[in-house]
Amino acid sequence: MKLTCIGRYGPYPKADGACTCYLLSHADKNIVLDLGCGALPKLLRLIRADMIDALILSHLHSDHISDAFTLRYALEVSKKYGRRSFPLPVYMPDSPAAEAGILASHPMIKAHTVADGMRCDISGIFARFALMPHAVPSYAVSLEADGKKFVYSGDTLDGVRLAPFAKGADMLLMEAAVLSKHKLPGVQHVSAIEAGRIGAAAGVKKLIITHIFPEYDESDILGEAEQGFPGAKLAEEFETYEV
Repeated sequence: MKLTCIGRYGPYPKADGACTCYLLSHADKNIVLDLGCGALPKLLRLIRADMIDALILSHLHSDHISDAFTLRYALEVSKKYGRRSFPLPVYMPDSPAAEAGILASHPMIKAHTVADGMRCDISGIFARFALMPHAVPSYAVSLEADGKKFVYSGDTLDGVRLAPFAKGADMLLMEAAVLSKHKLPGVQHVSAIEAGRIGAAAGVKKLIITHIFPEYDESDILGEAEQGFPGAKLAEEFETYEV
């Protein structure tokens, strides 16, 4: 499995950047993880819309799904030009209902509602979902193939459920939306230092940090993450990582 970073920011992108979006490729299959603001045009540099085999949306906040609404039009055009005759499988929560309803009702979207503990096959990859604590239902996802395990955290308040879920993963793609000094009561994200500690507690081999706040000095984010997990890396747009 190979993971390519398309977008890495949240809750809005830096100029010329994109919010969280990743492309996981395996055996000629392309699975997109989240599709936030600004991600679609960057994704289309690498693959056409009709080449997406599945889309996984960790949760339905705009910085993770906004370009999924525009993707619907690209899928319509793919059908019109004979490049795609079937809807795109989209794995997502069913709440908030307004966003879920708009996506699920489109004829070129085949919505699959995810649930805590759900297991399924997605384009030949074994997938598991786990509900994380967040402001809206948010799911971490584990994807396994050829003896390799990749885990994406989605957004989460802490690592209580995530660390056991990610245990022994070859790669953990981990959100780190705030620095530790900004982890105040009510913040529904982990800090960079917590992200590193979660990776260490899970015993993962590689830790990639995403959901980067665009106003931060990136060296501060990486410095905190490395306190908990030496060798942690910040995701870089268009960088490809071998799981």
